[in-house]
This record gives sequence, structure tokens and C-alpha cells, in this order.
Amino acid sequence: MKFGIMNLFPVADGASDHQVLRETLEEIQLADELGFDSVWLAEHHFSKYGILGSPLNFGMAVAERTRRITIGTAVLVLPLHHPLRLAEDIAALDVLSGGRVSIGVGRGYQPAEFTGFGVPLAESKQRYQETLEILRLALSQENFSYHGEIFHYDNVTTYPRPFTPGGPPILQGTVSPESFRQRGAVGESIITSPNFTPLGIMQKNFDLYRQSMRDNGFDLSTYDLPFMQQVWCGDGDEGLRTAATAAMNYYKSVGKVIPGSEDAIAQERAYYAAVAKNIELLTLEQTLTHGGNFGSAERVIETIEMLRDQLGINHYIGWLRIPSLDRAAALRSMEEFADKVIPHFRAQDRAAERVPTAEAVLG
Repeated sequence: MKFGIMNLFPVADGASDHQVLRETLEEIQLADELGFDSVWLAEHHFSKYGILGSPLNFGMAVAERTRRITIGTAVLVLPLHHPLRLAEDIAALDVLSGGRVSIGVGRGYQPAEFTGFGVPLAESKQRYQETLEILRLALSQENFSYHGEIFHYDNVTTYPRPFTPGGPPILQGTVSPESFRQRGAVGESIITSPNFTPLGIMQKNFDLYRQSMRDNGFDLSTYDLPFMQQVWCGDGDEGLRTAATAAMNYYKSVGKVIPGSEDAIAQERAYYAAVAKNIELLTLEQTLTHGGNFGSAERVIETIEMLRDQLGINHYIGWLRIPSLDRAAALRSMEEFADKVIPHFRAQDRAAERVPTAEAVLG
């Protein structure tokens, strides 16, 4: 089991942009020292909801200030990027970090971001698919040509070449059951953060993914299967409810930036309307039970073990820096997680490695 942290880079009341960026960099350095395996950086534009427009740029600073932690993006909004420039930046980060890069990508959902860059939201699916295809070519081949509906290139090579042969792993943000099935069928890596999705539905989605992988000859044991979730690890009812309240406030802020029915692509309007309605009716108790992983180290461990056993995840990414939660409380939670939760699973991993296989026993 691997463990990561994630940061959205929101600006809470009273904070400055400078403070958010500098403090987040310090928190990532701490996570590296505490033994976390990965950090995941979100991309957003034009609002205090998330002020990091370039995770790859920020990742350069992370690479120079850390020794072992993997630098991930969660996610790069592909339709907003020029694919060749993006390939260059990914490769440069891969080189400077010594291969410590994982690239999470997604299609995006905030109309203001698309409007700001002059990209039609209706083109997001096509731009996403073409940019993804071009990234894979640019990072794996020294000379390639590509002709799609939007992008056209002949005999192109991007530099620098990536440190990782073939380029860093690319994981696609995945939500719908059909996406789980489709990506499993072609052996594509995924990343997901299904807060408030009932466990039964999540299990069906992950089962679809695993079965599709097996049916098409892919060995899931060689893949990272990450899962992102808001986390508070600590003792005391007051701290617990404070963390859950911060999480609830974050979810309600999400309701302000998801597309309205007039902005959403036609076939997605019902989905976004349902999400907005659920957020509007969200209560603190629902947040405590379904909005994340909140409680003592023992409770947090139980939840992660349940997710591992029922969904098959092997890379747990905690949103430990919950937006609007007091920074000191968030750092205590991170240290508690590193002190009690990570060692628990490390011990399980070591014990599993010592168990002889049937083949070894039988000679």
C-alpha cells in the first residue's frame, strides 16, 4: 500500500496567495520527511477555489526540495493545454525529479475556466482525447506525426526527452461505470475521488475495471490503483467535528463552481443538476459518514482496509489539508497519520512478503 497527500490550493478568508503557495510547499517537504509516497497537485484557474494554474511549474519547486516523494497531478485539465508544450513541461519535470512523476489528467468541468481560455466547453471531449493521444506519442517517440480534428503535426520531436523510458505514467480521472469498463478493457491507469458515492456503487465500478483488465489480459497487480479522499486523523470529538465541518464547507463551495444547466454539455445536465442538489442538502452528519475518512487512527485504518479489501486500491491519497481547516490541526493530523496509519500498513506489507508462496513450499 502506498500513501499520498493531495492539495487543492484554495485561498481561505484572511490568507494570501503567497501564503498558500509557500505553506503548501513546506507541507510537501514535511510529507516527504514523514514517509508519504506521493503528492498530488490540482489545476484550477480564475478563482480562489484553487489558485494553482500550473501544477508542473510548481512541481519543479517540489522536485528541488524533496528527495523521494513522487510528484503527481490531480488533474491536468487537458483541453486547456497545448499538447506539445504540455509534453515538454512533463518531460522537464520528469528529468529534474529523476523520474518521480505521475500524470493524472482529466477533461475539466468548470465553465469559467474554459471561457477564460477561449476554449469551447462543447469541444472538451475531443480536445481531451486528442491531447492525450499526442502526449503519449510525444513522450514515447522521438519523431511522430498526428492528424486529428483539432491538432495536426508532421515529423515532430519534443525536448527534453523524458527521464522515464516512454514517459511518466498517465492516469485518467474516472467517474462513470462505462469509463471504468472502457479503461480497464485497454489497460489504462485511472485515478478517482468518489466522495459521497455509496460503497456498493464504487465496488461495482472497481469490479468493472478489474474484470475488464482480466478479460483483456492485463495484470492489475502491476498497476497503481489510487483513490483520493478527505482525511482527518486524530482524537477527540471536537477536532473530529471541526474537520468534518471544514470538509462540508468545501463541498458546498464546489456547488458554486460546477456547471449550471445552461453551461453543461447537454447530455451531462441531469448529472450536474443532481450533484448540485445533493450538495445543497448536505449535512454535517452525512459528511462525517460519507464525505471522507474522519476519526481516530484506528478508525482511519479500518476505512482504508475496507477500501483495500472491497475495491482493491493500493495507493491511498489523503486530502489531509482540508480547505478552511486550521493549518496547525491539519499538520497534526498529517503527523498522526504518518506516525500510526502508515506504519500499520507497512508492517502488513512486510508480513505478506515473508509468507512463502505455495510454489516455494512445494519446491
